[in-house]
Amino acid sequence: MDFEMHYTEEQEKFRAEVSAWLDVNMPPEAVRPVDEGRKPPGLSDAAMSLRRRLGAKGWLCPLWPKEYGGGDLPVEQAVIIGEELDGRHAFLPYDLGVILIAPAIMVWGTDDQKRRFLPPILSGEILTWQVFTEPEAGTDLASLKLRADKEGDHYVLNGQKTFIGSDYRADWLYTLAVTDQNRPRHSNIGAFIVPANSPGVTISPMELIAGQNKNNIYYDNVRVSRDQLIGGEFDGWKVANSTLELEHGGASRMVEGHFVDLLLAYCRRATRNGQPLSKDPAVRDALVEIWMGAQVERLFNWRNYWMRTSKIPWSWEGCQTALFRKQSEPRVAHRVLDILGPYALTTDPKLQALRGEIENQQRMSIMSHPGGTPEAQKIVMARRIGIAKTRQKASAIV
Repeated sequence: MDFEMHYTEEQEKFRAEVSAWLDVNMPPEAVRPVDEGRKPPGLSDAAMSLRRRLGAKGWLCPLWPKEYGGGDLPVEQAVIIGEELDGRHAFLPYDLGVILIAPAIMVWGTDDQKRRFLPPILSGEILTWQVFTEPEAGTDLASLKLRADKEGDHYVLNGQKTFIGSDYRADWLYTLAVTDQNRPRHSNIGAFIVPANSPGVTISPMELIAGQNKNNIYYDNVRVSRDQLIGGEFDGWKVANSTLELEHGGASRMVEGHFVDLLLAYCRRATRNGQPLSKDPAVRDALVEIWMGAQVERLFNWRNYWMRTSKIPWSWEGCQTALFRKQSEPRVAHRVLDILGPYALTTDPKLQALRGEIENQQRMSIMSHPGGTPEAQKIVMARRIGIAKTRQKASAIV
């Protein structure tokens, strides 16, 4: 079976157009850093500039309708844009607005909210953070404590969120809050779009060992108008599940990272005892295991991307992909450590492997909790395939 993409002459002409456009419009500094927690000077401005230029072209969200800021392009052209950006290691600012939040607004927002919120998100004019997790509500998201007390045509938000966003400051905060303390779990939550510069919002940076800069967010009597409530007053759990459906693997892309390719190339040229690492039978076994896992994940992602863009009914597929990824990252890290030993763990410029790519992968491999822990993925899958006490259908996505 052939699992590779093959392009027509017309599609290759479009690739040449994208490549030529990037030659002119991609700032040379907008290249993915080895460690996002240690960005070189000029990267942040260059990445924002590239993002805005892609948005103005309609290529930041090429599959979305033009009326909302997208490009209205066919799937194959969206894939080509992604491949060209990936081939240049292009770096874009962390923004879940495009990936997770705009789809939820499309499903649950009013026509007026779609006109107000979607164009700025999809054209790259603003950055949006997903503001769900709290100190006592992570995987069990229904345990939220942040309150949204109704006062006339406004809600007043009080509480804390944690492990949010990045060091790129958000313009909007997509926030879940309890709208009625007396209603049962899951039917007592609202989803709000909160301007990040609202009086009473405090954003406090966190520095994490994995290298991703996150934040604590504090809401102190933050007033939010009713027209910033997405869905009904008690529909927040449904709105959130449209987001979580994508976060649990449903937002899969056709383009993958390059870590495994870099690792294979490194092991072919790095030597130990006078011969390349790849000549060692134990190293070859580890590399084959890593490569096979990467191919499985690639095919999972391609299947999910195809299902989503083809509007094929969705069930357990996203969680399956997320679970495989969350379990494979630590496994890969262990195998890489088997191959390179302490060289995999150092940031010493004279000793580190792949300019620090290996050391960064070792730290990032512990990040198995975003979007739900592996245990959460298993629970959702069990409910979807009918072997749990309760059955659950997939939430609506676009």
